[in-house]
Amino acid sequence: MKKNHQYLYVLAALSLGCLAGWLVTGAPPGGTPGLEGEGVARSLAVDALGLELEKEQPAGLRALVEAVGEDAGAGARSSGAILLEDAYRLSADSEVRAAVLAALERLGSPQACAALAKIFRLGNEDAAQAATRLSRIEGQDCARELKAIVEKEERRGELARAALRALGKTRSRAATELCQELCAGTYEGALRREAAEALGRIAELSSVPVLAGLLGAEDDKLRKASIAALGLIRSDASAEALRAHGAKGGLGPVEARLVEEALERQQGRGPSRLR
Repeated sequence: MKKNHQYLYVLAALSLGCLAGWLVTGAPPGGTPGLEGEGVARSLAVDALGLELEKEQPAGLRALVEAVGEDAGAGARSSGAILLEDAYRLSADSEVRAAVLAALERLGSPQACAALAKIFRLGNEDAAQAATRLSRIEGQDCARELKAIVEKEERRGELARAALRALGKTRSRAATELCQELCAGTYEGALRREAAEALGRIAELSSVPVLAGLLGAEDDKLRKASIAALGLIRSDASAEALRAHGAKGGLGPVEARLVEEALERQQGRGPSRLR
């Protein structure tokens, strides 16, 4: 019943928008039947959300947010994304905030990526979800935002690690160089592990020497991350690096098993990349 009330509220807001458009342009409410009329109605969702956000006590935000997220028009993808970020900041309702994150992912525009990145930088309970949604948007815009977060956090700390984790999930080859740099011994161990795992997901051949070099690290977690990553890059060089490491004396049973599993992936018995 509550949700029905929300949608009635949206319908009323859109109707007022139609009436306002009619008074200004002389066009009849509802516009032209068919796809053109549908486009006019959908564009009003952004206006309705903007009008509601101007009130001292905005109401019915969830339904308005969902309506904007379903709008495929240029207005929603640009100005609508900015309004969604405003709705997130103005509302303390967890359902509204979750709806904002989902709507921004659906829009998938550069502005939506920027809005998700700003929400992620807040470092609150929604940071992980914002990063996940960033990683699922196709294209390079979100990858650039995630790289910027890692740099802004001075390549250290939990927020940088979370951004790096999400960056790997984008499988953006443009992130390869940064991830390779972050494998260096000058960075904290947890960040180096995330960088190694990201290189495995990206599966770029140029990462093999970097990952092979990490097999000699003192940090056993870093070695294990590198083994798994090499198993996701199918090439003669990565297989050779794994076999050489497996032939070393003194490997623990867990590490030895990981080498075997990684080599099995090399032979096509497992996924070539992490899912």
